[in-house]
Amino acid sequence: MNDQSVELLVQQLSRCEGKCLIVADENWANVGWHSFAHSGSANRTLFSNRYEIAQSAEQAGIETVFNDFDFSALAAGSFDSILFRVSKERPVSHHIINQASALLKDGGQLLLSGEKNDGVKTYSEHACKLFGDKCKPQKHGNYYLACITKYAVSNKLLDDKNYLNLRTIKSTENLPLQSKPGIFGWNKIDQGSAFLIEHLSGFLQSYPDGNAPQSLLDLGCGYGYLSCAASLYGFQQITATDNNAAALRACAENLDSLKINGKVIAGDAGSQINEKFDAIICNPPFHQGFNIDSALTEKFLSSSKRLLAPSGKALFVVNNFIALEKKAKDYFAEVEEVARSGSFKLISVSQ
Repeated sequence: MNDQSVELLVQQLSRCEGKCLIVADENWANVGWHSFAHSGSANRTLFSNRYEIAQSAEQAGIETVFNDFDFSALAAGSFDSILFRVSKERPVSHHIINQASALLKDGGQLLLSGEKNDGVKTYSEHACKLFGDKCKPQKHGNYYLACITKYAVSNKLLDDKNYLNLRTIKSTENLPLQSKPGIFGWNKIDQGSAFLIEHLSGFLQSYPDGNAPQSLLDLGCGYGYLSCAASLYGFQQITATDNNAAALRACAENLDSLKINGKVIAGDAGSQINEKFDAIICNPPFHQGFNIDSALTEKFLSSSKRLLAPSGKALFVVNNFIALEKKAKDYFAEVEEVARSGSFKLISVSQ
């Protein structure tokens, strides 16, 4: 289902003229990009931090940049309008609003949308103060749209927590890991990932004698905690992949700083990888709260089946309420729960 706040912005394209910048995060996942590319007359540029969104938009003929919302290559005052559906993370939203204040021409507009629970009314108020405007967001059912005009920019930017900068986080293995806002669980070690690493040695011992896995794929790597912690177990080659530009940047920095023989590849659940791996480890984003994304579950299982070597194994960590083992039986001959805690379980699968 399309995000209705995004739909509000799409409907505004017909009145946008000149140069238009679209800032698209995961909320834009279900947009029909071919229709989007041909609606209205504005000359549009899209920036996305999600690989599959950037890829789809580019295939539709839209000028597209895939990065962590780094607009430094764009000239100040070069856009007539900017479309942004507020993010789930405050630093991201503050960063985009700050950047919009520089990128818009005088008299240009920031079109801001979101649900009330997203804080869109507060973001609109802050943006108005920054832009010298006094507009109020308009209510459309449960959603809001604010069209904020740039008049005179305040010198007091919103606090974006130095969004673009990597910073050190604490690790139980004393690994010098870097992370940043814009990555899921960016400022901590995820408990599920820590549980997986706690049992990784036992998982590796389950391989037949003399057949220890040499290649490892971290599927949905985030900032690279699993890859970096697993590097202590003697893999000859580690590959990490994610669809999030911020995660890819942080993971690459972490592998490099630890001198790990690894590579980082952008892709949607391993979509840009064709080689086979002896072992796959994964802490997948299968749910929000207690709502399980079945399509995403099947995407990760299907990718794991495609990428796993014939004698290889994959190890998933999921919350206890997710029945991964049931779906996994549609893809793998061997499915086994190998560990469980109060919150998480580890599921091992093999061909």
